[in-house]
Amino acid sequence: MPRPPLTLHSEAYSASGNLAADGYLKLLGAPSIDRVQTVVREAVQNSCDAALSDGGAEVHFRLRTLDPEQAAILSVEILSQRPLDVKAAGSLDDFLSSESLRVLEICDFGTAGLAGPTRADLASDDEPTDFVDFLRNVGSRRNTVHGGGTYGYGKTSLYLASRCSAIVIDTQTSFAGDPVRRLIAAQLGSAFDADDPHGVRRRFTGRHWWGVSADGEEYVDPIEGREAADLADAIGFPARDVTQSGTSIMILDPAFVGTDCEHAMSLVQEALLWFFWPRLIEDTPETRKMHFRIFIEDTEYPLPQPEDFPPLDLYARAMKALRTDPASGEEIRSFRPNRMLGRLSMVRGLRADRIAPAGREGSLFPERSAAIAVMRPVELVVRYYEGAQLPDDRFEWAGVFVASDEQIVEAAFAEAEPPAHDDWQFEALADKEARSIVRIAVRRIKVAAAEYANPPPAAPIAGDTGPSLATVAGLFGRVLEGEGEGAGPRAPGGGGGGASRGGAGVSRPLFLRLEEGRDGPVAVFEMVVRGDGAANSLLLEPALVMDGGTAAEAPSTIKPSVLDARDDLGESLGSGTRIEIGDRVGRFEVAVAMPPDCAVTLGARLSAAANE
Repeated sequence: MPRPPLTLHSEAYSASGNLAADGYLKLLGAPSIDRVQTVVREAVQNSCDAALSDGGAEVHFRLRTLDPEQAAILSVEILSQRPLDVKAAGSLDDFLSSESLRVLEICDFGTAGLAGPTRADLASDDEPTDFVDFLRNVGSRRNTVHGGGTYGYGKTSLYLASRCSAIVIDTQTSFAGDPVRRLIAAQLGSAFDADDPHGVRRRFTGRHWWGVSADGEEYVDPIEGREAADLADAIGFPARDVTQSGTSIMILDPAFVGTDCEHAMSLVQEALLWFFWPRLIEDTPETRKMHFRIFIEDTEYPLPQPEDFPPLDLYARAMKALRTDPASGEEIRSFRPNRMLGRLSMVRGLRADRIAPAGREGSLFPERSAAIAVMRPVELVVRYYEGAQLPDDRFEWAGVFVASDEQIVEAAFAEAEPPAHDDWQFEALADKEARSIVRIAVRRIKVAAAEYANPPPAAPIAGDTGPSLATVAGLFGRVLEGEGEGAGPRAPGGGGGGASRGGAGVSRPLFLRLEEGRDGPVAVFEMVVRGDGAANSLLLEPALVMDGGTAAEAPSTIKPSVLDARDDLGESLGSGTRIEIGDRVGRFEVAVAMPPDCAVTLGARLSAAANE
């Protein structure tokens, strides 16, 4: 008996308004990563969040061509009805009438699938809402503790990866305690006007679904049960039963695939390794480990083990150190309040030759590694902060930062991620405490990346105007070499650690970086103030170190000056050699202006605000 075709439902605007598909597609913003990386990250992140508690998830990426029978079923039984929007219908026609129908399947196993009700308007306290959050809702808050995603905007990347903005979804999942198989298709087009089935001229959002008509309702449900399983089998989805829960997503006519299929899938391999190596290394607990398999048609292309894939071998070493000894590495802390934000581990080693899929032009993997991979406790790489190369080009280094799993800290980093989860954008956070948490951590990470090569080379300033920082950077390098990790010789009469009362004091200022100021180079120092709850003044004493001379030999007209002092929250406290800090404690940054061809040192001490 032939199967009846699925029914098309095109969403009309409600009287109170809707989000147009055009806007839906733009919710992802402008990611810093490309389309392939975005799709891979979104799909795997969803699988990580949906993984069952008794084991890690397995995800397959398969690029294949539908055989004639599968192509006919897709065209006649699933997508037989076309949207009234000419553009959306035309893109489907172009694909379905092509000589070969190529699709990219992303299938996970060992996950919960798209569980819960299929209607978005019904409250359900005891059921997950994965189906409606993926297929119907926009901007639903995550319900996975320490999960990878936030509001699910990244799912738009799956539609963007299709030249016809269409996907087919097959899921083995559960609802109300019972297993259920579901299949539905969806497309994102553009808003349009058309006559509805009753001849009424209406506006439509551009969102389309193919499923089973719901009597008297303006929506379609997925086809379910044995009929869904048969239809999924007929178009070549992986076989499933109630013991193989999970979701398969078929991206129609993948936009990044051209004539070279192996090149296209090598991009997928790279993205998997670059962003998910923490879930692939040997010491990852089985309950969190991810397993990836990559196919072109029926040929499998094995994914290298990160420990055997430079430079991920260095990142794996750094991660293993953090996992083996939670107290290892460097604590990244804030001091007001005193809170651990995360841990940083950094390693160096001999540079090894790159192997496929790395080594090609435009590869994600650099020829020499010098960066810190940052992540939340879910251990999915958010991004890499690049640093200075080691002076000896035979060596390279890698670092790993894992944010604290304390709820307020983890939530701050999660909120700082844009829809593509490819950055920590603290500037956009409205909550002052959350903004401070992420800002402080990012600043420490950037400083660590810049200083690990000790000292980093400074690039000359482009153009003919303004002094170059290269000479000054060299001077700072010699100063630091002579005095260890401090900021050079102590300023006359100053130095760090001075205290005016018991329990209060300031650490020795440490040189952070050079900046190009309006009137010349600026040195930025960092120090930590310990307080006893009383009001204090911070007395700052900058001094010069000349090239080939001492500060005492400098002309009296050439003097460094304190341009600005800022507390841990970035608030400016003024300029000059006396800064009123009140009862503030924690880390402070001080910017010191200086003439060209000099290095500057800084002394600091505390004084009672009313005394000196």
